Amino acid sequence: MNNIEVLTEELHNVYRRLNLAFFDGELPDIAITIQSGGKRSTMGWCSRQPIWFDTEGSIKLYEINIAAEYLNIAFLETMNTMLHEMVHLYNKVHKVKDVSRSGQYHNKLFRDECLRRGFYYESDKPDKKLGWAFAKLTVETINKVETLPINQSVFTIARNTFGTVAPENEEDEEQTDEEEPRRKSHIRKIVCPSCGNSVRASKEVNIRCDDCDEKMLEELPD
Repeated sequence: MNNIEVLTEELHNVYRRLNLAFFDGELPDIAITIQSGGKRSTMGWCSRQPIWFDTEGSIKLYEINIAAEYLNIAFLETMNTMLHEMVHLYNKVHKVKDVSRSGQYHNKLFRDECLRRGFYYESDKPDKKLGWAFAKLTVETINKVETLPINQSVFTIARNTFGTVAPENEEDEEQTDEEEPRRKSHIRKIVCPSCGNSVRASKEVNIRCDDCDEKMLEELPD
């Protein structure tokens, strides 16, 4: 089995684990795809309605796509994207319209559901263009995700799209699904300078290692 097959299989495992952990298993079976975000620079999207069918029409599946260019960024950012799109899916299944402006602006209904599903917002004001799109995982959510049986090691391959010429028809393409916009990574690794114990946090924290009684320090990127 090649890396792409393993990665696709693991994304389905991620969906099942997050569904049980954060939605009590309420979300339906879906199709998960890996496609290029292209010039949209988006990290993922969820289809507005079921778009996968069998010939008899008995199978109807929504689709969540994870942008191929971002699969090798920080693991927790990929989990943030998946959980973000799962909030959209939850709202769709429950007939809640959580976006406007061609699926770009995330409204208060999206914000409220995010807050119920393990996210928080650094600002109490929405982004002027994208609304409440920039939800971040809480420390509790990060800790919960990292206890789930997910193979983090497979998230090391991505599509090298940026800097290449897009297909001719891509420039005029109109995105019709709710997207997870590209954002800078906000996950910090906090390390004990003595024993090397580490934790991850989504904001600045002031903590000590219980084993060494040493102040833990943020690990800076190379």
